[in-house]
Amino acid sequence: MDNVKELIRTATHFNVTAEYDGVLRYIYESEEQYLMNVLNRSDVPDELQYLLEKRVAARFIQANKDRILSAEDLNPIKRLKEGDTEIEFSTDKAAALDSLIHLWLTLNGDIACYRQLKW
Repeated sequence: MDNVKELIRTATHFNVTAEYDGVLRYIYESEEQYLMNVLNRSDVPDELQYLLEKRVAARFIQANKDRILSAEDLNPIKRLKEGDTEIEFSTDKAAALDSLIHLWLTLNGDIACYRQLKW
């Protein structure tokens, strides 16, 4: 759970306190079961743990979007230029969170390598 809390904190600057542990546990178990169903397995491989953690963080952010958006220090970067160091912050915080949620919930890449087929 600590990895999930750190993902949320890093992405949104929202401090996930102990009062959210029950909700996080429920989301974790739900997403774990979802991945096991998609993979047709009785467990989630260690190699896909990062995917499970991102999905849990995305679901938590999705459920607590209003609280997170009310945070004063959430200013997602819209554009970053290295030469002469130019940083432009996005003013549309909700769209940035929606993009992050969509990215973390999308199942692609490694998941196909671990799917089991049964005859």
